[in-house]
Amino acid sequence: MVDGSKRCGRKFWQALCLRLFALGWLLAVSPAAAQPEQLCVTPRAAMQQFLDNLQADQFRPEEAVRCFERPAEMDEATLVQRARELKAVLDHRGMYVVMEDVPDDADYRDASGRQRAIPVDGFEVLQLRKQSGKWRVPASLVDQIPRLYRDTFSSVVEGILAELPPALRRSFLGVEAWQGLALVLLLGLAWVLSRLIMVIFRNRIGALFKRWGVETDVSALTVMARPLGLVAAVGLISWVLPELRLPIGLSRGLSVAVKLAVALATVMVAYRLVDVVMARFASRAAQTATKMDDQVVVLVRKALRALVVSIGIIVVLQNLSVNVSGLLAGLGIGGLALALAAKDTAANLFGSITIFIDAPFYVGDWIAAAGVEGTVLEIGLRSTRLRTAYDSVVTVPNSKLADSNIDNYARRTARRYRTTLTIGYGATVAQIEAFVEGVRAIIANHPQARKENYDVHFTGFGDSALEIIVNVFFEVGGWSAEQAAKHRLLIAIKRLAAELGVEFAFPTQTLHIESQVEARPFAPATVPANEALAATVVAYGPGGERAEARGAPLTHGYFAGDLSPLAPTKDPKA
Repeated sequence: MVDGSKRCGRKFWQALCLRLFALGWLLAVSPAAAQPEQLCVTPRAAMQQFLDNLQADQFRPEEAVRCFERPAEMDEATLVQRARELKAVLDHRGMYVVMEDVPDDADYRDASGRQRAIPVDGFEVLQLRKQSGKWRVPASLVDQIPRLYRDTFSSVVEGILAELPPALRRSFLGVEAWQGLALVLLLGLAWVLSRLIMVIFRNRIGALFKRWGVETDVSALTVMARPLGLVAAVGLISWVLPELRLPIGLSRGLSVAVKLAVALATVMVAYRLVDVVMARFASRAAQTATKMDDQVVVLVRKALRALVVSIGIIVVLQNLSVNVSGLLAGLGIGGLALALAAKDTAANLFGSITIFIDAPFYVGDWIAAAGVEGTVLEIGLRSTRLRTAYDSVVTVPNSKLADSNIDNYARRTARRYRTTLTIGYGATVAQIEAFVEGVRAIIANHPQARKENYDVHFTGFGDSALEIIVNVFFEVGGWSAEQAAKHRLLIAIKRLAAELGVEFAFPTQTLHIESQVEARPFAPATVPANEALAATVVAYGPGGERAEARGAPLTHGYFAGDLSPLAPTKDPKA
């Protein structure tokens, strides 16, 4: 009897323990049992319900459609098929849903005030709307899914995939064999297409320009054809890429790369187009007499290039999903610091505007400014480049040029040459007069020398020579021509001095020593007669026998028929 009572007590405690365990289990799972009530309460929860249940390791399509609004007369199986097709469209278009960017607010409203959420930027077809307190995929979108699927995948590819052998359906790292082969083939076709576009553009467009009477450099067309070929190749890749049905990670990476390549290629086309168009304007500007339009072409080319690059950077950033508006707003906040840091750049920009308006020099002018002397190579938005006489290139900020004195040698109507000829003290008055008149005659006969406003005069007694100043202007176009004109003048003066018996002096010192030396007779230098001096002067003038170029007889100075300074005097040593 006692044993029976013990057994009954043991069973009682066992039953009690089982009941307490069951009660605890029910309390533990009660939140999970209430979890379905939390489905579709926010846009993020609705997207998670859709995407999480269509993964390869957690494939539950019946659960994935819990946040789909079923259209009328559509069964469960069709709705599940539509959800799978929508997932395939997102995957193979590279539209990755970032859950952190999807609103997690049950009462979320967009900018227009409607309770609507767009999970993927740029794909507004996919929307979530709040209906009866739940966020769902609307029935209107469910009806559009077959069209989206047809736009994404070709029926031809569907048929080919159905006939592929099992060996080509084997996958490695998530990529099937046929997908890898198709990707390699696609890249090859894109390269062939780019080369074909380059050849067609270079040949056909060049012929079309010639037909229109527009002369275009073949190299310019070639440079522009390259980015056009890249645009065509990238367009082919972006069109065929969804048909490969690559995994979402690889598909998204390739999609971003394609968008980036399209943006860069477009910018390159616009950049090269600016060069082609401005080259045409530059050729026209080169045919005009003024150089102002040449500078305008250079500045406009630089400005358009900067504009194209700026727009290209914005487009590239947008393709990389960068918030450009926020970035520009941040630049606006730091505008003061940027302005302070870029004050020199702004000063150079205004300096270039000043140079453009005042036009103190043009490209190709030889100038001296800001301690630099050289030929102007390029006038930019920030600086001006000069090529010096040493063949080096010096870059001078435009702000410094605008504030400095600019000596423009290129705008001289004539090039001045000033020198002092020194002859020995042994020359007679007649020789001095003859030499001065002979130099004047040479200048009058010089083809590049200006025939007025030149000076040749005996100006003083130097320490060791008689000084004769020569001031003449040459009407020549360049430095080399100026040196050639000087050479011709000096050679003629040297010949004149030799024939007149005039010796050029050089610095000397005479030392007198008083001593008893044997007296020797002094032999004076032979001086031609005055008549011979006068004849020599006339021979070097225009029309003379010794002139390099025969011209009209002289009608000014001592050559107006008055040779009295060279007439014989009573004292033959005078």
